Amino acid sequence: MVDRAKVGGRPRSVTIAVTLMTVVAVGYLADAMAVAVGAAAYPDRVREALNTSEVDPRAFDVIKPLASALPYVAALITAVAALVLLGIAASVRAGHFAGRIIAWIAIGLSLMCSFCGLGQAGTPAFSGIFYVSAFTRDASGTNTFVQRLPAAYPPAYQYLSAGFALFAMLALIVVVVLLARPSANRFFRPVRQLAPPPATHYLADSAPATHYLADSAPATHYLGDSAPAPVAGAARPIIGQISQLSVLVGQHQRGELTDEEFAAARQQLLGGP
Repeated sequence: MVDRAKVGGRPRSVTIAVTLMTVVAVGYLADAMAVAVGAAAYPDRVREALNTSEVDPRAFDVIKPLASALPYVAALITAVAALVLLGIAASVRAGHFAGRIIAWIAIGLSLMCSFCGLGQAGTPAFSGIFYVSAFTRDASGTNTFVQRLPAAYPPAYQYLSAGFALFAMLALIVVVVLLARPSANRFFRPVRQLAPPPATHYLADSAPATHYLADSAPATHYLGDSAPAPVAGAARPIIGQISQLSVLVGQHQRGELTDEEFAAARQQLLGGP
């Protein structure tokens, strides 16, 4: 396989897509760290919110294990998403065709989670998907308590997390569009390296000869001194090379090969500039 980064160069659309994915991944890591830092105080904040609701405060004893583990689970999932996105960005930067397909799938899943958080918790952050709930019954009926994870964190975290998550959604949508551009298609399409034509080997004195009847050998006639002089060091292309060259020309005209890729493949095929 021909190294596409060396032959044709990395298109700007791919470079921008890789940069955006890297920035989003770093933001995911920062969000995961912020959630983990406030995880220790999260159960107490849930207790305070539960006490102000109509649910029996004793219900906290039931949801306490979940409230203690929930922030760490949210931070872990967010960190894993960041690491996966960094790996995909590296694969896309290297020009791997499978990396682009995986990028589209992963971005689709990420956007789905963001839209779920936006619709249910009012924030597109991953932490908005997680929540604790409890309910009790009394003479007045059923009392329900539901609290999303970001609601138990300070307002500064809620605003920053929501703002970055919204930026991440827009950035990932741009990445999907950039990776579908024609320049990206040419970069990710595998470039086949043409193999040299097979050589025919003959044993000593066994090379096929062409025989002509007496005085019947074909002759080429030129006017005066107009016979073309042989070019030193020039080799005539054989039929197989001409056929492969026509294939290259067709691929170049259809846009499947860039000018640099066409020139490199032609030089390799003919052995000349």
